[in-house]
Amino acid sequence: MQLDEFVSQTLKQVIDGVSAAQSYGKSKNANINPSSARMDSKAGGYSFCVETGIPLQDVEFDIAVTVTESIETTEGDKNVGAISVSSSNQSSNQSSSVSRIKFKVPILLPNS
Repeated sequence: MQLDEFVSQTLKQVIDGVSAAQSYGKSKNANINPSSARMDSKAGGYSFCVETGIPLQDVEFDIAVTVTESIETTEGDKNVGAISVSSSNQSSNQSSSVSRIKFKVPILLPNS
């Protein structure tokens, strides 16, 4: 898979996942990636809901995707009448690549 295809597919799947989580969150009085989120400029990295003042929780994802390709070829195995002849001439080639993606999703958890 090419890098541009990996990035495109990954972002589409993240969007789909966040969208599904938003629907579920609404049924549980939670808000995923709320539009009311604001960063506190005095406390770096701290975010809160401007409507309620409740701090948001960041859920951080760090995902590694490993792709392994393997090609094996075998030659030999011939039958001549009732006699079976086998030779073990094998060849294999294997390559792998690891792609990582990290992202955070802010969540306004339910307030009891």
